Amino acid sequence: MTPNLGQGACQALEDAVVLGNVMASGDGLAAYDRQRRPRTQMVARRARRIGVAGQWESPAAVHLRDAALRLLPSSSFTRSLAPVLDWAA
Repeated sequence: MTPNLGQGACQALEDAVVLGNVMASGDGLAAYDRQRRPRTQMVARRARRIGVAGQWESPAAVHLRDAALRLLPSSSFTRSLAPVLDWAA
């Protein structure tokens, strides 16, 4: 997972909670994988997309990206990150 969302430690904590739950219930690592894989893949895809856009080098593309981000209301960022930030065991 790329570091563009700052989710490394958060994902590790989520992993620990889910692993503890499945081991306590006796479900094993296959259950852990089934529970964690969809979420971790979603977070990794989002981080990669943000990283790609953040590393554009074309001055025109960078200008357009930065101008668009300035025009967006801050609430749009919160809404777009809701699936990453909202998690319950």
